[in-house]
Amino acid sequence: MTSRPASRTRSLPAGALAGLGWQGCQVVTVRALATSRVLVCELDEPEHARRQESGLLPVADALLLHCRAHVDPSFLTRPSPVRICGAVAVRASWKSARANLASFAAFGARVAVLPTKVAHQDAVRADAIYYGFGLVAAEHPQEMIQAPDTSARGKRTWVHRLVEELVYDAVLSQQTAQCQDRRPTLGSQAYMKAGGSQAT
Repeated sequence: MTSRPASRTRSLPAGALAGLGWQGCQVVTVRALATSRVLVCELDEPEHARRQESGLLPVADALLLHCRAHVDPSFLTRPSPVRICGAVAVRASWKSARANLASFAAFGARVAVLPTKVAHQDAVRADAIYYGFGLVAAEHPQEMIQAPDTSARGKRTWVHRLVEELVYDAVLSQQTAQCQDRRPTLGSQAYMKAGGSQAT
């Protein structure tokens, strides 16, 4: 399975998460299981705080995760610093959305955001029910046509923790980038130190 180039992936509609009960959650793009996906998640604040206090960075590599688990076997059984709500594919066709999220069933709910006419097609809805996908209309007001299957599938393994660590890494990277975007530039800092005035 190959990932769709970012330039061809439409952005997630602002209201698409509300009907799923995922408003207030964080949205990150993560390359997990060899495919780039848009994931919706939320931090486990107590575990995140513990990780921050101990200086434990995300273990977003399979080999490092195995090494960490060997040194500290309890690492894999501790709460994850993030809870994955689900994965969302915003696509023009059902086939493309299904391909993007097909292998993600064991990690969270899967939702296809499709053009309204596509999402309401009987064949698409039947297929989505069969595969456990949720369907959301891309156009305003982003109607939820069908809720996703949220039941866990399969036994939890170290791969679940690896995906969670990848998502945790993406969340922290996104937060860092947002902080840097809000940081004043050197020029504006100098301007403020000068009392906000410039010589004319």
